[in-house]
Amino acid sequence: MRFLTLLLFLLVAGFGTLFAVLNAAPVSFDYYLGQGEIPLSLLLVIALASGVLIGVLSALPLIFSLRIRLRRAEKITDRN
Repeated sequence: MRFLTLLLFLLVAGFGTLFAVLNAAPVSFDYYLGQGEIPLSLLLVIALASGVLIGVLSALPLIFSLRIRLRRAEKITDRN
């Protein structure tokens, strides 16, 4: 199982490196305080990371409420 995990990690890292090399062209990026040029691959990685962060943050309230409900249910079953 560890071998498959390592193989999958190396495969993803290889594709990520290939993606970064093939998309190294600088693009103009306008933001609130100014403008800059950054590589396209970096811009896409930043967009992906910010999307993942927003998704995780939006799911946290549900996760915490479900954990609280689970603890309450476990306490009730422990009493019986």
